[in-house]
Amino acid sequence: MNHIVSAELKQRYNFALSSFARMYGVRHVSSCDQIHRFCIEWAEGGATPPLTGLTQVDFYFRDLWTSKL
Repeated sequence: MNHIVSAELKQRYNFALSSFARMYGVRHVSSCDQIHRFCIEWAEGGATPPLTGLTQVDFYFRDLWTSKL
């Protein structure tokens, strides 16, 4: 059971992180601890992002990110 939960959390984390990489670039995202922490918190939270397209997903994460700053 823990393996399944861990795999799901990792998938959610990678989903969020990939959005930031599309928006800000891999180099910036890989060196920004705040983005990594944000993605971990989002993955653990269980919120459902819009799945209508990558642009909507990116706007969703950008809006969440900027509201946390």
